[in-house]
Amino acid sequence: MTSTLELTVTATQQSLEERLREATGRTTVRGKPRDTYARTDAFLAATSRHLAAVDEVLLPIVRKRLPDGPDRVHEYLQQSRHLEVAMVLLKARLYGEAQTVRLPWPRVWRDVRTELEKHNQLERKLVTDLLPNLETEEHSTLAHSVYRSEIKAPTRPHPFLPHTGFFGSVARRLWGTADRFWDAAQGRIVPEPVRPPSREHSHDSLMAQWLMAEPHFDQSATVIDHKRSRD
Repeated sequence: MTSTLELTVTATQQSLEERLREATGRTTVRGKPRDTYARTDAFLAATSRHLAAVDEVLLPIVRKRLPDGPDRVHEYLQQSRHLEVAMVLLKARLYGEAQTVRLPWPRVWRDVRTELEKHNQLERKLVTDLLPNLETEEHSTLAHSVYRSEIKAPTRPHPFLPHTGFFGSVARRLWGTADRFWDAAQGRIVPEPVRPPSREHSHDSLMAQWLMAEPHFDQSATVIDHKRSRD
């Protein structure tokens, strides 16, 4: 059966890739500037939240559980910062900041897409290698912890702030609060993070999940056999 953590990370990555596809190429569409801002901001916010949640929830486990944990964390953080820097340039270019106005849009989008692909590959490998080192109940616990962390995480990229340890935790808390304040002040729409499969229905059949309006199917479930009720 596919791990809840693996399902949630995969679904989140697919969501981020789709948001990037929706935003890409729309910066030159005339007459609909707000659509451009909304789609790009949605990608930036969702990606920033996920990166911060991985820093908070998964990296400490990776550091402790994997034999080469510290090296893997360092490698991930380097790639995460590369992605955040590309996102900072995207945001600056979108809003016409002076130092980026000469950057061609194809280059900006290419850099973001490339860094996101590299990040996603690295994150998937981390999760794959981490799963055998987790207890069964930890899979769901970590997936829900990532979701809860994303809800309160910063919604803008902050590549040069601390990412791990005590100072990383303080930075995420402070900038999460500040970003939410500015989101409200600017009327910026921040998308809901991908919610993990619920504990209650994650092992139901596909038909049962559909009847219960379960939004994230457990694809390894049988088609119609419902789980047995617990006494």
